[in-house]
Amino acid sequence: MASACKTERIVPVVDESVKSLNGTWAIVSATQNGRELTKVTGIMDELSQFRITFTDDKYTIQNPVPFIVSGNGAYKFNDPQYPFDITFTADTASAPQKSTFLFPVVQGERRFTLTFSPGCDKNVYKYTLKKVNP
Repeated sequence: MASACKTERIVPVVDESVKSLNGTWAIVSATQNGRELTKVTGIMDELSQFRITFTDDKYTIQNPVPFIVSGNGAYKFNDPQYPFDITFTADTASAPQKSTFLFPVVQGERRFTLTFSPGCDKNVYKYTLKKVNP
């Protein structure tokens, strides 16, 4: 009598690293309500001066522009390995603010994209940021 063994498929375990934003980031593209702001005279000049620096679970803002929060504070991901949302809590805020979070590699460089409404739900901003070289 012949018997057959069940063949099990072995799937390698791949550890996904925890996403880190540590460093200083600048806005490289922006839209407001779907309108590309990089082509509007003067606006991108102002936006490109914005800096946000992440250190562990804290952030600091330089050269503020319309953003999801108006001051320095703390941030956290909904999931450290597979984040789809990021929550900012400014030191002076009464409530945290949440944004969608994308973390693609573009032309070999890591970027991240936030989509948010600072105050008015009818104003939706989408910023893509790139790490600034030290």
